[in-house]
Amino acid sequence: MENSLKYFKLPTKFGRVDVVHILNDGKVVFSEKDLEPFEQKFKWVNRAVVSDLILELKVQTDAGRKSIIAIYENGKLKIHTNISRNFTKYGSLNDFVL
Repeated sequence: MENSLKYFKLPTKFGRVDVVHILNDGKVVFSEKDLEPFEQKFKWVNRAVVSDLILELKVQTDAGRKSIIAIYENGKLKIHTNISRNFTKYGSLNDFVL
């Protein structure tokens, strides 16, 4: 049993997780400060659930990559995992809403 433990190794580095809010007009809001004028539109968001998702995704995301939690004004939440850390076209995430 002792030998089998050496094969189990937790990752030492985690990937990054970004949380973005996307308005119906496609505008992307990154920071809490910028979100203040739109808070009523995202009142439905359960912050505890988002916090749990962040912790879960940090472990699942490879080092050097990132995952994105996209929260949409229309009440949808979409997760994009293990994408390039260089991805910056957050506005295009709006195209993927079902």
